[in-house]
Amino acid sequence: MGLLALAAVLLAAPSAWAESMKGKVIAVNSGDSITILTEKDQVVPVRLANIDAPEIKQSFGPQAQRFVENRALGLTVKVNYVWTDRHRRLIGDVVLPDGKLLNEVVLRAGYAWHYRVQAPFSPVLSQIEYQAWKGKMGLWIENHPVPPWEFRREETIPAPPDKPERTDYDKILMYGIVGDPKTRLYYWPSCKRYPGKLEGTRVFANKLEAESLGFRAARECRVD
Repeated sequence: MGLLALAAVLLAAPSAWAESMKGKVIAVNSGDSITILTEKDQVVPVRLANIDAPEIKQSFGPQAQRFVENRALGLTVKVNYVWTDRHRRLIGDVVLPDGKLLNEVVLRAGYAWHYRVQAPFSPVLSQIEYQAWKGKMGLWIENHPVPPWEFRREETIPAPPDKPERTDYDKILMYGIVGDPKTRLYYWPSCKRYPGKLEGTRVFANKLEAESLGFRAARECRVD
């Protein structure tokens, strides 16, 4: 996908996926990760976009996995996606045979958080998450559930990736690539003037995404 095409996709709503693929769900790796077998006998890993389920070793991780197994294992689904991350996972929406989005089904049952890493954030997903929280569904029965991105946090901040195929979707918030909408500059944690407060900034998955949307690296971040 060319730079202009990528920019057009990234500027679109999260539901405006560029490509699609059909396959049978042959494995459920977690509450937000499945594996499909296509009609061409290709085994393809898929990461459900815009939600983040507990890791298997977390509280409610096994329950989230079992929920997705009961809802999708063995079914033929359609995956609408834009990009593939460093683990070669398709990042997108999974459409079940009944037309429902598995991403929303998992979120509604209280087995995931709304993963706010792709602007503009979906008001639909935000509302679904709120309703699950309000109804104490799934993991929300706990008073202080730990978000999986906090559970995964590493002592050493990973280097910011330069393009999608080098990006780990699960580590987007760890990369800490943020842009200032006013100055159109973007930063990452090792930059000298990295924003102390991230309110009002825009999160990017990688440098290419920021630059394709008209942002440029701050001078303090550039390596000559």
